[in-house]
Amino acid sequence: MANVEQTNGALDVSQAINKQIATKIKYLQELETAVDHHDDCKVYQLLDNQRYAAEIEHREQQPNEQGVMNLVDDLADQLSNFLSANLIQYLGKAYPFFYYEEYQTGHYRIYFGNWWDRRRFGELDVLNIRFAFDQEEYQKLARAFELSKQNKRYNSDRIEQISSENDRLQKLIDNRQEREQKRAELQSQLKDASAHSGLFESNKNREARQVIVEQISKLEDEEQESRTAADTIKENERVVLDLSKENTILSYEQKSIVDTFGTFEDFELANRNLYASYLKSLGGKQAGVSADEQ
Repeated sequence: MANVEQTNGALDVSQAINKQIATKIKYLQELETAVDHHDDCKVYQLLDNQRYAAEIEHREQQPNEQGVMNLVDDLADQLSNFLSANLIQYLGKAYPFFYYEEYQTGHYRIYFGNWWDRRRFGELDVLNIRFAFDQEEYQKLARAFELSKQNKRYNSDRIEQISSENDRLQKLIDNRQEREQKRAELQSQLKDASAHSGLFESNKNREARQVIVEQISKLEDEEQESRTAADTIKENERVVLDLSKENTILSYEQKSIVDTFGTFEDFELANRNLYASYLKSLGGKQAGVSADEQ
């Protein structure tokens, strides 16, 4: 009797194993067929059935079989490279201002624009059909759109602040002779005030001397700062030039987004819906026909 129970148990385990093997084989065969026919939509469904069901078929509660899907983890880069052809062609029309560079198999950098000094804006996640934007660069663009509502540019306040500082420094340079004359007058006044100081010096005379000393000290500080003012002005001008260039680049980016999407908010909405929008665009294509052959 024990042998019979052991035999039945072994059969159950064997059947469970064979079922899992059959499931894996079926998955790999489906993926192989989809790749052979360049059926990108089917490939994406096989890579993430849960997301595909929710966003494309509008069906919930479709868990992914991780044990099956993990079979192709080591092919991620190759699958990304394979799927990128149609995706980048689609993005070229939907986001005409983005350009892509494959810096290693299946990995793509995003560049904003084809103009001089364009910015590297992040990476394209092909397998998940999403933009992985550089957050610092993205926040600059978002802030530029906010400021544009106030008729300001991204670096306007900083440029104004630096320009005011340069004006102040230039006055220090221009007023050097006047400062020397004032310093000589104050030293003469200090000499006279000191002549009346003594053991019983009045509070008024002591306060007057202190005021003169502070004024002379302030003039000496200004003179010291004026000696390096020219170099500081030159450096500030370089900074302003860089900030102005950045303003120009951001204005190009803003115009590109407005020309394509109308508003920054619509641009963000398109980014959130990119997965569904792209896969729905593939729905009308016949299996076995790539985007290049349409």
